[in-house]
Amino acid sequence: MSFARVVCFGFLSAILLGSFFLYGNEAGNLSYVDSVYLSASAICVTGLSPIPISSLSYSTHWILLVLIQIGGLGIISFTVIIGFLISKGISRNTKFNAFVVAAIDKDDPKTDSMSTGEVNRILISVVNISFIVELLGAIGLFLHMPEAVEGDNPRWFFSLFTSVSAFNNAGFSIVDDLSGLRAEPFCLYIVSALVILGGIGFPVIILLEKILLTVIFRIVDRIEVVTETLMMRKSLKTGKIPKLLFVPTVLSAFLEGRIEDYNDHIRGESTRIQSKLLVYGSLLLILFGTLGVYFLEAGNPHTLSPMDVSERFANAFFISVCSRTAGFATLDFGNLTDASIIIITTLMFIGGGPQGTAGGIKITTFTLLLAYLKNVIQPSKPVMLFGEVISKNSVAVAIRVYFLATLVFAGAFIVLGVLDGNQHSLHVIFFELVSAFSTVGFSLNLTSQLADVEKILYVFLMFVGRVGIFTVLIAATGHSGVPKMGASDDGVKIQVG
Repeated sequence: MSFARVVCFGFLSAILLGSFFLYGNEAGNLSYVDSVYLSASAICVTGLSPIPISSLSYSTHWILLVLIQIGGLGIISFTVIIGFLISKGISRNTKFNAFVVAAIDKDDPKTDSMSTGEVNRILISVVNISFIVELLGAIGLFLHMPEAVEGDNPRWFFSLFTSVSAFNNAGFSIVDDLSGLRAEPFCLYIVSALVILGGIGFPVIILLEKILLTVIFRIVDRIEVVTETLMMRKSLKTGKIPKLLFVPTVLSAFLEGRIEDYNDHIRGESTRIQSKLLVYGSLLLILFGTLGVYFLEAGNPHTLSPMDVSERFANAFFISVCSRTAGFATLDFGNLTDASIIIITTLMFIGGGPQGTAGGIKITTFTLLLAYLKNVIQPSKPVMLFGEVISKNSVAVAIRVYFLATLVFAGAFIVLGVLDGNQHSLHVIFFELVSAFSTVGFSLNLTSQLADVEKILYVFLMFVGRVGIFTVLIAATGHSGVPKMGASDDGVKIQVG
């Protein structure tokens, strides 16, 4: 069985298992179709729900929290490993056992692969970063959110659930939305930071961690040099080793060694080009969405107009961040202007990083498409980013991902339009479609009105959007449809889709 099929089977199994727990725990208050829909939404970290989350029991909230965490960590773990192996030229349609061997076989010079310990360190880094960031986010929300915003739920649980949901880009809230934080810019920035960190991709976070450790190492090294110099001068003058300087000298030397050793053993960071692409792309998309929503909604009496400037900006920023992956809402999206809805839909379609919890076609795919279109004007030149030639295979995959996503959208849109029977506007159906496929979780109040057949179709869309349309294609056909480029494909490989 190929690695792609193992991943698809794993997520499908998790969705079905989660649906059994949800259905059984609600004791008949939740239909099985709704249980499957809710489980898929949690495992695929989407956030769409056919019923108010606040109406579910406390124990069901815990089940959702676990499903969100499993879905988030699961997708991150396998995409991080896939990203590393793809960068070494290994395909996702490789047999599962061969894929694992390639991941840990140091003797294969073609793959420059990792040892078993290094694979474990990557996965441990993923788990450690997830839990630490989620805990810090929960503490920040617990300390700063206003009173009674948690409703009947324990304050600590509301903080924890919101933090886990935000970092995993799930968009679920046990009070149905975050309108209670609308007038709390600091809390909105905390949730936004969690969403950005989860959506940008773990390899970028690991790279930033390595850069931070390098800076700390240099500071500690400088401290060691200064204290050693002062200690030697004092010793020459007095003939004794000054104890006041001896302790910081030994301590700095110890820390220097530990930091260097830890930094050398961290694996899983992305290439500099991919990191630049994701960081710059995320900043530009967030800025585009923030300014667009701010100016389009500033005069809307049903959205941002009644707020002061700081609250307007915080809410516009929050909507822009969540539009690319998370689906949290502080406003009723039914009151937004059509122009804002178009901006949000565009951001949902693009999504975030390929090795995080974000959905969409991914920033890398979108950027490679733009670079390829520029290349069409100058066909004699290779596709380049930041002065580096990009792998032909990466460009080919980006084109196919975009084509397949468009094909899925067109087909699903036609089917959903027929099933709807002219009950809702086409733009409402399309918005829900993009939200489900991009695993965002925004809705124009359509989800609760869906028929069972429509819900099953949306479950399929969430699954394909979460696992990745290319992974599903490989699992279904056994091949990627991308020809090998041979020795000429020596450009920088970037993970897309």
